[in-house]
Amino acid sequence: MKLHLLFLIFITFLFTACSIKPLEPIKFESVNKKISFVDDIKPILDNRCVSCHSCYNSPCQLKLSSFEGLQRGSTKEDIYANRLSAANPTRLFTDAINEKQWREKGFFSIADKIKDSDESIMMRYLFQKEKNPLNIGEYSPETDELSCAKDKDELNEFFNDNPHKGMPYGFPALEKNEYNLLLTWLKQGYKDDSIKNIIPKKEQIQISKFEKFLNNNSLKHKVSARYIYEHLFLAHISFDDKSENFYELVRSKTPSGKDIEIIATKFPYDKVQGEFFYRFRKIESTIVHKTHMVYSLNDKKLLRYKELFIDKKWDINPYPTSYDPKIAANALKVFEQIPAQSRYEFMLDNIHYTIMTYIRGPVCKGQVALNVIQDHFWVMFMDPKYDVSINDKFFLHDNIENLFIPNQYGDNPSILKTATILDNYDLAKKYQKNKSEIYKRYYPKGLDLNSIWKGNKNSNDSILTIYRHFDSASVHKGALGNIPKTLWVIDYPLLERIYYSLVAGFDVFGNTPHQLLVRKHMDRLRIEGESNFLEYLPKESRTNYFNSWYQGWLASQLSVYIPSQVQSKIKYETKNYKEEFIEKVFDYTKVEKDSINYINTDYVASKIKEKYTTKEEIEETLKTLTLPNSSKLIETFTGSKANLAHIRIKMNDGKDLVYSMVINRWHKNVALLFSEESRLDASKDTINYIKGFVGSYPNAYAEVKQDDLKDFFNLLKNYNDSVLDKKEILKYVINRANPDFWKSFDWFNEEFKKRDSLNYGLMDLNRYISKAINQ
Repeated sequence: MKLHLLFLIFITFLFTACSIKPLEPIKFESVNKKISFVDDIKPILDNRCVSCHSCYNSPCQLKLSSFEGLQRGSTKEDIYANRLSAANPTRLFTDAINEKQWREKGFFSIADKIKDSDESIMMRYLFQKEKNPLNIGEYSPETDELSCAKDKDELNEFFNDNPHKGMPYGFPALEKNEYNLLLTWLKQGYKDDSIKNIIPKKEQIQISKFEKFLNNNSLKHKVSARYIYEHLFLAHISFDDKSENFYELVRSKTPSGKDIEIIATKFPYDKVQGEFFYRFRKIESTIVHKTHMVYSLNDKKLLRYKELFIDKKWDINPYPTSYDPKIAANALKVFEQIPAQSRYEFMLDNIHYTIMTYIRGPVCKGQVALNVIQDHFWVMFMDPKYDVSINDKFFLHDNIENLFIPNQYGDNPSILKTATILDNYDLAKKYQKNKSEIYKRYYPKGLDLNSIWKGNKNSNDSILTIYRHFDSASVHKGALGNIPKTLWVIDYPLLERIYYSLVAGFDVFGNTPHQLLVRKHMDRLRIEGESNFLEYLPKESRTNYFNSWYQGWLASQLSVYIPSQVQSKIKYETKNYKEEFIEKVFDYTKVEKDSINYINTDYVASKIKEKYTTKEEIEETLKTLTLPNSSKLIETFTGSKANLAHIRIKMNDGKDLVYSMVINRWHKNVALLFSEESRLDASKDTINYIKGFVGSYPNAYAEVKQDDLKDFFNLLKNYNDSVLDKKEILKYVINRANPDFWKSFDWFNEEFKKRDSLNYGLMDLNRYISKAINQ
């Protein structure tokens, strides 16, 4: 019996092996010149490869946004895998500094010749596309089973099973000249001719000023510098708004004036052995939008730092801050010697950046992490003059144990520890109780509108809008969209804890318990923000509002809400408390309503016009299409886990209008980690049309001529997923198999750069609608 089984296995293997065709020789036209990486190759990589290969979610961790990333190559290790133990980090430019070190970490070359071949893996993938240019089926780089082939046999097997999965993956092939240039360069030995660390004199002067400030040896400076560093370590720092250069703040073994020797630590608050210096390192990689969080430093900002941290009197004499792992993640404890007002104002000064770090950054992917928030909500902030944590010098100190965050367990907590604390709400209850009591003592008649922060001058940041795009999100200045289901009011303790939970203290390489603890803790922080908002509504209405956000028995049991018994100081004239509160906030803060998506109660819908001649007419129809049940397209779009499209309207006068279509899915609750689909109600989904660009991961591009707007709007309104409608919509939506796809991609990126060069970065295509349709 055993011999019979072995014989069958042998025969099966023999026929399988014989059925795999050997790789045919690569064909390309060699370019008869010495090819420059900077002038010839990098533009191709930037325009055709970086859009999928630039972050941790890049297939095989292959980052093509720099020569160093290409040289590092690929790995079979999945950053997002579930694991019991934390993984070793693989941050480019940080965790290894040369090719040899990356090979020791398990990365393999895609550019060097593979064994028994005169060709490289990269050449093979490009040739496979050249040979099989059609895109067939569906393509989802983040979820598809990709082999991350490292040798000839694995390549052979993969292409035998997947002949239409060459590179670019699921998009049109490169132009002939691009293909020939790339393959000739690889054949020539892929040399790098870029010159690094070229810094203009103006920026050098600013760098020197800030490095001098941050490395000042006075104790006050040292404590302040650490606080600043821990909040800016992810920033793309600009010293000149007109420059395309950006820098990152790092810790180095070497002082100013010498080459930077970065000190790699998992967290920005990890202890460094020996002396270190804060340095600004130029970012040499291609800028991509999903990680591009701009923070400007200039003379005005330096004066502000001195005002906040150095000139201001500290109630506690400065002392060396602790790097004890058990408390280092809790900034409220570590930095309590710095006046809380200074810390809060530091974060408020650049509040859009601060909130953006929660939303974007190098993690790049996370449905489970992001299903902790609603698809659309607004956040406001408590004015420092009214925040009790600022005004009562003992409040934070007395509650420090209740303000514990799970990141204090590090990136490798045990399953046992996770199980014992996962649903422990005691600390949250104690903190809420103490907070209610002290606010009642300070404000016995409740809070009024004066306690809402009015924002920075001319910045439109007193209200920020957050959109969730399934497994990414975006944050925007102002109140975009109609009044959302939920709102937050954030005070200083909440702002700091969210930052250290989601940003400074979160490790994408951490084990599953670490990520689970952070996700569950965010439930409590979200509820705290929502609870702060509810304090402005009449006390008898608060529980009803809260319960409407947390429908379902399990959600109601897991979502602990303890409303205070202090009545709101705001006088209401209607029973629509939330809507009335928002109107009052708009009047108080002077925030403008969204002209397209904000719907007044007396709004009368308009009909789709026969002909459109002005921007105002177009936006009036878009406004009507945001009304409930006014756009059938919503159902099809959300069913494909897509909710973001960029739309170009080509006007007859040669000008272009750009809008982002965002679909917001309605959740019965966001209190649970899994089974998100079961908590959705598509009948309550909403759609917003936002001027300009929203998000980093467009699911679709659409191009519409002015004369076709009537047909396009009717299609949005009445789309029913029929064969006819599917064919009709392809007149406007640029499918991934469309031969002109790259032309559209280039236009949208160039237009974004033209409109906002400082905040521009390449869009990511990993989540573009997966189905390829060849017409």
